[in-house]
Amino acid sequence: MKYTVVKRIHFSHANDYVTVIKEAETFEDAMKFKVAAEMLEAKDSGNTIQILISTDDAFNFTRKPLLLNDEVKQVS
Repeated sequence: MKYTVVKRIHFSHANDYVTVIKEAETFEDAMKFKVAAEMLEAKDSGNTIQILISTDDAFNFTRKPLLLNDEVKQVS
């Protein structure tokens, strides 16, 4: 499944403008690209960075269980 990281530029007088920043093969990579792009945006910018997936893949994405890469410490 492909994840597309996009930048949405909001205009007050017209429709939004969307531009593709990067495509990723995994959700983890897409999150890394999203965070990096957000860090480059000015704090007063009204733009948003979003991760898009195909509607064909959306059902598979929501049905897939979340798997953790590292051990989780159990708090007692």
